[in-house]
Amino acid sequence: MTEADFTWTVPVELELPSGLTRRFLNAYDALDFLDAEWPTRRGPAYERALRLCRNALRGSRAAELARSAFIAAAHEAGIAQCSNPQNLVSFLPRTRSAVA
Repeated sequence: MTEADFTWTVPVELELPSGLTRRFLNAYDALDFLDAEWPTRRGPAYERALRLCRNALRGSRAAELARSAFIAAAHEAGIAQCSNPQNLVSFLPRTRSAVA
């Protein structure tokens, strides 16, 4: 199984309570966030998102279901989806322009 098997067709971008915006590319990213950083570790949508993200990683072909469940859990926890992609924080190195 490769990462492509559980990567979502459209990333999920959430506006975190800290004011930062974070992008989740796949079920692994979502599961890591749900396990380690989720503000409220309870609720039916949270439990469903955990289960479906784990299933997607096991190869049950539930990646898009896991994405929908993750969005529902975010809504349940009061975490909004990103409305302004300019607020995204990137930790990737910037590309340098060639100097002639």
